Amino acid sequence: MATDAFAPGFCGGASTGTTPTDGCLSDKDGYAYHIRAGYDIQSGNIVYGFVLEGGMNESRDSVTAFSDTPDAYTLTREIDYSLQARARLGYAARGALFYATGGAAYAKINNSFTTTNGVNSFTDNGNSKSWGYSYGGGAEVKLAKNFSLGLEYLYTKFDDDDYVVSVGPGTAPVTDPFLIVSGGTDMRRSDSNFTMQNIRLTAAIRF
Repeated sequence: MATDAFAPGFCGGASTGTTPTDGCLSDKDGYAYHIRAGYDIQSGNIVYGFVLEGGMNESRDSVTAFSDTPDAYTLTREIDYSLQARARLGYAARGALFYATGGAAYAKINNSFTTTNGVNSFTDNGNSKSWGYSYGGGAEVKLAKNFSLGLEYLYTKFDDDDYVVSVGPGTAPVTDPFLIVSGGTDMRRSDSNFTMQNIRLTAAIRF
């Protein structure tokens, strides 16, 4: 009869011990740095165009499972870099532009795994290259003929479903919960979505 290897439960963060009562660290909300280029066309008060951008993000997302050995198993992911291509549609009046934006997003995601289990063997399949989308809106105010500052909100979602950690026997007995059904177990996140919400300060030089 199979047993539940993760009977003690889970937490949304990196573990600080080997049981749920030890607690978990909160995920890291970090800064993002992006550079962008785009093209806008204005017809009356209506502005439409596109923007291409790329950059880095310091945010970190972790999840931990606990076994009754007791041991902790933590999956962590961070964005190495991301690229986005979005359309823009806005309304301009009196030196200000209010706009909505949305489009496709791509990221290289650095995945890692840590555990306090020194009995089983663990092998992962490396980093992920993930597609997703982003949308949001913002405002820009012209401070000089070719220069403006703005504030932008952007929601971004990546489908990070490629990362898998395979658990092998190592030195564990055949009665080990990870081995008892098929000789091994694959671990992955139950929720593959990697989502972020960013509030950005923007600066634009127009030619």
